[in-house]
Amino acid sequence: MPKIINQTLKSLPLIGTLLMTAAPFTFAASEPQTGVPAGKPTAAVTTQTIQPKPFTARYSTRYSGFSARGSRTLSKEDDEWVLEFGADASVVSLTETTRFTINKNRVRPVFYRYKRGGLFGSKPEEAHFDWQKMQATWNHEDQPVAFPANAQDKLSYQYQLGLDLAAGKTDLRYPVVDDDEVYEREFIIEGEEVLETDVGKLNTVRVKIKRDNSKRQTWIWFAKDWDYVLVKFHQKDDSEYLIKFAEGEVDGRKITGLKSS
Repeated sequence: MPKIINQTLKSLPLIGTLLMTAAPFTFAASEPQTGVPAGKPTAAVTTQTIQPKPFTARYSTRYSGFSARGSRTLSKEDDEWVLEFGADASVVSLTETTRFTINKNRVRPVFYRYKRGGLFGSKPEEAHFDWQKMQATWNHEDQPVAFPANAQDKLSYQYQLGLDLAAGKTDLRYPVVDDDEVYEREFIIEGEEVLETDVGKLNTVRVKIKRDNSKRQTWIWFAKDWDYVLVKFHQKDDSEYLIKFAEGEVDGRKITGLKSS
C-alpha cells in the first residue's frame, strides 16, 4: 500500500470520523483563528436535560494531498440514537457507526462499527457494550475489555463532548474503549470564536485535544447555535489535516450563518 494512503487511512479513525473522497478542494493553510478574537465561554453549567436533535452535516476535507467529501448524521431508532459517518474516495470508502442511549445528558454506547471498503478494504471492526458486566466485546479480540462507568467508544465520545459543551461543563475527559485497551481523551476549551464557513459566520466554541510531549496539535470547532454540530477540525504535525463544514440541517432546519447587523 502506498505510504501516503496508508498514513491517511490511519488518521481517519481519530475523529470518528470524518472523511475521504476525490472531489477537488483547495484551502489555504491557517492557524486556528479567523481574525476574530476568541472569547472565554460564558455558558453556565446546567443540570437540565438537553434534548438531542437529529442532524445531517456535510464536509470537505484535505489531508496530505487527498481531497474529500463526507457526512455525519444523527438519527433516532426506537430508544437508541445512531451517529454515523460515511465517505467514499476513488480507491477507498469508510463507514463508522455508534449506537447509544442517553440518560440525563450521559451517553452510553451499546454498539460500535468501523468498516473500510474499496481497494484497501478491511474486515469490519465491531464492539458490543455490556453495561451490566461493564465489558466491551470486540469481534477481533479473544477477551472482553473492562470499562469504567462513563466509558465511550471511538465515535460516541464526540457527541458526549458536544453535550457537555452545551451544558457549560469544563471538565472534558472521556475514557475511550479502543480494542483491548481504554485510554483517556481530554479536551481544553480555548474560547468562543465567530467562524467563517461556507454558509456564513457561525458562533462556535473552539476546543483543543490535550496531549503531553507531542508536537501534534488538534483543534475542533462546535456551532453553539446549532446544537453543537462539529463545523471544523484542524490538525497539524508533520502534515496538515483540515475538515470544513459545507452545509447541513439540524432538526429539519437548514444551518445558516449569522444575520448581518
